[in-house]
Amino acid sequence: MKVLLLLSLFIIQLLATPEIIPEELPQIISEAMQPENIATQSEDFTLWSALFGLGVVALIALFLSSEQLNNFKKSIQKKEKVEKKIDQLQSQILSDMGENIQDMVKKTSDTAKEIARGGDRQHIQEVIKSENQILSLTTNLIEFLRIKSKKIKIVNEEFILSNLLNDVSGLLKNSVLHSRCNIVYDIHSNIAERLYGDTLNLSKIITNLILYFIEHNASKVVLELSRDSIFSKDENLYFTLKSDYKYRVEDETSIFTANYNEKTQKYESLGIFIAKELSNLMNGELIARNDKNGNVEFFFNIPYKSIKTKEKNSIKEKKILIVDELHEAAVATKEILTALNHKAKICKKEEFILNPPEFNEYDLIIISQHLLSETNLKTLEQKKAKIVVSKTLFEKDTKEFLRKKEFPIMIKPATRSDMKQLLEKIYLSKEAQEQAEQQKSPTQIQESKEQKAPPVYKGNFNDKISITLESFVAFRSSRVLLVEDNIINQKVFTGILGKSAIDIKVANHGQEALDMLNREEKNFDIIFMDINMPVMDGYNCALEIRKIPIYDSVPIIALSALTSPSEVEKMFDSKMNAYLAKPLKKETLYSAFEMFLTKEKDRRAKPRKTKEFQPQEIKIEGLNVAKGLKQTGGDPIFYKEVLVEFRDAYKLSDKTFQILVEDFRYEQLRLLCVDVRGLAGSIGADALHDLTTDILQRLLYKKHELIPTFVKSYKEELHKVLEGIDTYLENY
Repeated sequence: MKVLLLLSLFIIQLLATPEIIPEELPQIISEAMQPENIATQSEDFTLWSALFGLGVVALIALFLSSEQLNNFKKSIQKKEKVEKKIDQLQSQILSDMGENIQDMVKKTSDTAKEIARGGDRQHIQEVIKSENQILSLTTNLIEFLRIKSKKIKIVNEEFILSNLLNDVSGLLKNSVLHSRCNIVYDIHSNIAERLYGDTLNLSKIITNLILYFIEHNASKVVLELSRDSIFSKDENLYFTLKSDYKYRVEDETSIFTANYNEKTQKYESLGIFIAKELSNLMNGELIARNDKNGNVEFFFNIPYKSIKTKEKNSIKEKKILIVDELHEAAVATKEILTALNHKAKICKKEEFILNPPEFNEYDLIIISQHLLSETNLKTLEQKKAKIVVSKTLFEKDTKEFLRKKEFPIMIKPATRSDMKQLLEKIYLSKEAQEQAEQQKSPTQIQESKEQKAPPVYKGNFNDKISITLESFVAFRSSRVLLVEDNIINQKVFTGILGKSAIDIKVANHGQEALDMLNREEKNFDIIFMDINMPVMDGYNCALEIRKIPIYDSVPIIALSALTSPSEVEKMFDSKMNAYLAKPLKKETLYSAFEMFLTKEKDRRAKPRKTKEFQPQEIKIEGLNVAKGLKQTGGDPIFYKEVLVEFRDAYKLSDKTFQILVEDFRYEQLRLLCVDVRGLAGSIGADALHDLTTDILQRLLYKKHELIPTFVKSYKEELHKVLEGIDTYLENY
């Protein structure tokens, strides 16, 4: 009985503290069950056996529970290890940022010299490619810093889905010089056109993910947009980006961590790192995974809220045949037509070639130009159905024999608004189209008798040679309204005009612009209008502005990445006068000013600064301006933006440095120094770059006893850089 009592006490102790269970427990139980260790002479043997058996069962159950606890702890430790690795690798990308940008800038400069000596077209293309790399890298660097300093704000407002997707298409077309990639927007028909969310950051997420696939030579990317079923309590939009790019996704460190590729001389995955961070900020989750064929696909979801609107379809139901070599593109087109209340059927490529359907059954045939030949086109033209030719986003021209026919063109990926506009153009008479426009804008636009209507310019503005920031002084008495929701684009625009003494006002969306126009005492001379904005987009804002009598003649210039013929036509239908393609350049902006504004001949009122400083002339303690400008491609606007973001992200890092040293948190200190060293090299803070390099060397060799001596020197060097940044921003 004493043995039983001791055993019971032992079990109770284990139940109270399961973490002390010895690893030898199975052996202990085995030995205890040996016959020689069990007394059989006791009169209470039966009772003892039952109790002992119960104790053994309890011990075994406790052992299994302990195993589950240990496995759980191991899974948590493994997850923490993965997250730590992600953090380390993400921080590492900045350590050599400056040097790599400088190498690209030097290469661009050397190639430019070759062109000056009579270089060929290939040299020119290399310069353009390098400049695009520097611009993209600098822009991503700014975005990276804004995330680091927690300056990214999510603004949930009403937006139009088609505008967002068209904006993505425009950004892709302007970013990619050559690609055979087929982009498809597969938007389920139950997705509303008007949604509630953050259109700006959602656009960045989608664009960066598609660019990732294009950079890895995917031949197709399908963006599928769906929503919860009607039986689900949650309300989410689900974005799935599918591709034919094969890569084994083992964990998130392998794909969401940016790294510099020496062979291609560019950073990889920086864009999708930004996409992941933005999706987290939007209360969503971005994950990478492999499909059953080993292809990479991205998946993320965001909270969903649709805006109920009653939009009348101006075209009666049509029967439409879709013929496309890419099945996913045909399915996406069918979804759009279904949402617009038309009947659509897909004809596969093989069926079209071997066993074509009866085309007379259809009102309209949408067919890919790659499936058309002069022979089968003659057959189609003999039928009653109208013909629309489709081509991909990156295709420059249609086939030569098609150009003479002047068929309507559908650019893939198409959106719901693209399709609606295309069908109206085909089926509505000119009078009906004008009537439809008036229904969109019921208040008739008043013609101004006092002012001459500004010209409408439908071409691309030329790059003016030798245009500097000082050149805009010629328009210094003008009042300019910029309607733009992207804060970086706002700063680029105001930075270009910063030395001109032009009066600039900024509105973040169309409704804010209308409120400002009704509030301002003085009239604006010109309005620059972004297209894709929340609350009220550029199209509707321009139409509303034309209802205000004093602004019926003011030139409105669209700012947009949208360059497809249908979108450009839509800009002019919205009473705009011209458009500038993004990204904005000072040379084309000057051409727009020159066309629509009058130059001043009186130069007595000088702007705040008239001398154009050379970087080598600027001497600021703590800041090598000439080097910093080179790191950002020689663009002072982007350089200033990087300086501002560095200041905001790391102005208190000396206090963080001291706390980490005092708490012996050397790994976190290493990550901080990796960040600061890379950024210091990017902005030209040479002394701070060298100091953090020295600290990292000490940490690498575990000379921890020397680290406290750097607290004071880090603080001094950081403050020199911060003062240098303030000096440069205030005076140059």
